[in-house]
Amino acid sequence: MVAPNSHHLQSRVNLIYDHLYANAPTRTPAGISAEVGKVLHSGMYLEECKKKHPAFNFDRFQMQALLTQDSVICGDIAKTLRGAFAEMNKAWKFYEPTSEIILNDLSIAYTALQLNGLYLSDPKRDVFGDVIEIIRSNWAKRIGGQFFTDQRVTALAMTLLNFDPRKGDDLVDICSGTGGFLLAGLNHIRELLEKDAKGKPVEETLIQLSLTGIKGLEVDEEIAGLANASLKARLGTKHKAFVSNCDSLNPITFDKNNAGIKYGKHLCAASNPPFGTKITIKDPAILQAFSLSNKQSRHNFSLSGLGKITPRAPDILFLEQNINLLVPGRGRLAIVLPYQILSGPQTLFVREWLLCHTQILAVIDLPNETFQPHTGTKTSLLLVKRRERPLSNSRDDSEGTVFMGMPRWIGHDRRGHPIFKRNVDGSASEEILSDFNEVKAAYRTFLEGGDPRETHEQCFTVPYSTIVKDDLLRMNALFHKPFNEEDGTASDVPSVLKPGWTTVKLRDVVDRIFYPGRFRRDYVDRSSTTVPFLGGSNITELLATTEKWLSPDDPKLGALKVKAGWVLITRSGSTGIISFVPPAWDGFAMSEHVIRIVPNPAKLDPYYLLAFLRTNYAQEIIKRGVFGSVIDEITPDFIGEIEVPLPKSKKDMKEIAAKVQDAEEARQEAIEGYSFALDQLDRQLGRSAVS
Repeated sequence: MVAPNSHHLQSRVNLIYDHLYANAPTRTPAGISAEVGKVLHSGMYLEECKKKHPAFNFDRFQMQALLTQDSVICGDIAKTLRGAFAEMNKAWKFYEPTSEIILNDLSIAYTALQLNGLYLSDPKRDVFGDVIEIIRSNWAKRIGGQFFTDQRVTALAMTLLNFDPRKGDDLVDICSGTGGFLLAGLNHIRELLEKDAKGKPVEETLIQLSLTGIKGLEVDEEIAGLANASLKARLGTKHKAFVSNCDSLNPITFDKNNAGIKYGKHLCAASNPPFGTKITIKDPAILQAFSLSNKQSRHNFSLSGLGKITPRAPDILFLEQNINLLVPGRGRLAIVLPYQILSGPQTLFVREWLLCHTQILAVIDLPNETFQPHTGTKTSLLLVKRRERPLSNSRDDSEGTVFMGMPRWIGHDRRGHPIFKRNVDGSASEEILSDFNEVKAAYRTFLEGGDPRETHEQCFTVPYSTIVKDDLLRMNALFHKPFNEEDGTASDVPSVLKPGWTTVKLRDVVDRIFYPGRFRRDYVDRSSTTVPFLGGSNITELLATTEKWLSPDDPKLGALKVKAGWVLITRSGSTGIISFVPPAWDGFAMSEHVIRIVPNPAKLDPYYLLAFLRTNYAQEIIKRGVFGSVIDEITPDFIGEIEVPLPKSKKDMKEIAAKVQDAEEARQEAIEGYSFALDQLDRQLGRSAVS
């Protein structure tokens, strides 16, 4: 028997899918999934009831005959499988009594060939579930990927939810897409059952618990069909649809009790709602039903229906809708959200509402590649429990501990290609590179009262009070990542300062921290009087190169100019790059993507400040202030809150500042030298400095 790794199994299933798509009598994704499910169920029956292990075990002669499409051999294999299907369906009743495998002999044989040697009933691995998941991801990615959530994310969500229908839990997903979370729930049920089954078949119990415990909604009718095809292929097409086609943002949907999903009635929900600020819900009839579409006073979100109706991105409304579906005091939600919602200043109102209505249990910052190549949006997986009663103020509750994690690898690169672990000799192994299983193990360690860092070094705990004391209520794991690796505690400032050192907030030792507003810039041709316009990529250059020039009479020029001695920090895109404005750049125009710090030498030596901001210590702090789901950003307010460490010895501070000042003066001298030399050479080559 063969126990292939995930990559080998995926290769085999991809071959099956491509063959059936080109040759089978049914060529829709739903039809292909259903027929492969029939073959898999037949194989499982042969293993579990006929004790044939593995179900498909061909010798070299048969393999060669299959590869050459020998009609006799293919016919014999197809006849055997059709008979096994009929016996299986009579015993297990997964399909209607008249159902049969509709694939032709060649397609049945080809499918069996690719499954050759696999132990379909392996209690250590859900091969059936993996096959259906691969088919689901295959077609989902071919239609754009927007309906697909990686299996590692959906499986982690089930662990975080502690989903167990044997204890009365149900699972709903009102943005089902192709059914990823529901399929993960079904596979999670199987895992729970097989732990206690001691090798006995679990299919009947699996079906019973799944039929009563898994429900979904999807607004796209075709995608809802694909979701049902995945789930029915797993359990047999006789059973009802798991996913209903309807608009889950419309309150009427739940008033009509579609699919048995109702407000305040469910113990587990999981979802990856559509996200993005470019798509907004504007229908007043929908918006008026949501607290988060109403502009209200800060911190107070216990009342709804107040204030001005505001168009909202669907992910914000889906967050509220999911929580409304949960049983108060008990219901749990695992939801994928854009990084911006958990960290950005513009979405503070969402976090205030969230803290009023839920208890934050866990936050997992997902790897940047999770949804690439289809979208570069950064996301987190959030776990919350609905409160029995909403708080009147988002900061009223400070009890408890939040689990946080930062897995490094999702198993594929930004182009969607699989990546593999490395062997000791540096060569690629056959094992997909992912640490999601370690994150799941770390969460279980946390629930048992242990230190999650012992299982995964990027998993840690954060006191609830730390979140509610933060002015922006930031919840992303990166912001709260422990500075002190020895004790694993999260804090606003690294606790590694030497005795006698003190700290001061950066805003208290400078005159101003700002960047200009965004407005249209009217560029002109270069002349002896025009002003160069520099972007964030220019600030570390020795000789700034630009093709953008502004007129000295431009009314916006004053807002864009920088002065010698100012400190610069890139605030978006490649955030946290530090530079200093040399005298040669005095009066240059600078992009709004660069934060300006105006030093106050009477309070802190500018050159010491420049040295500090370039340290690994400061760069680590700056990284924690990054928000934004697509483009990284930091704010002047965050920079102002950074604690600048001051050494006990004034002499040490002066020595550091003097060294940096020498370097900056040398930089200015180098700029002058280069400028003079290049100007002279241009003139000798017959080109003026201004062309």
